[in-house]
Amino acid sequence: MLTAKDDQDNGCIINTCVQVAGDPTRLMISCQMGNLTREIIEKTGKFNISVLTEDVPFETIRHFGMQSGRDVDKFADFTNLERSCNGLYYLTENVNAMFSCEVKEKKDLGSHMMFIGEVVESKVLGKGAPCTYAHYHKAIRPKV
Repeated sequence: MLTAKDDQDNGCIINTCVQVAGDPTRLMISCQMGNLTREIIEKTGKFNISVLTEDVPFETIRHFGMQSGRDVDKFADFTNLERSCNGLYYLTENVNAMFSCEVKEKKDLGSHMMFIGEVVESKVLGKGAPCTYAHYHKAIRPKV
């Protein structure tokens, strides 16, 4: 899960986060162009990643990934949150790690904006296996 903050806190579900360098540690993420979270990251130059685990409930993914922060305060009813050194929220349940990043580069990919962020804080929060896009489709996403 990707979080950012400007006038308001916001977050969204993304399916791409990859470590692309080790010294200093840098992560690459991509975010849909229409997302409010993307707009906030471009304005503020910082973001957090909460690495969801395989036991994350569908409700968490639905809440952060299937509605817009333009229409709802996504953090209004959440209590399993903390703020990192950059002042942004990260989840503390159904998460195995968090990363706080400062944007160093960005690239317009058409449908998505790619950001490369330098990790300024990280924490191990649990031991569960990270939730992959494949696992989401196989075991979490409701069958229609």
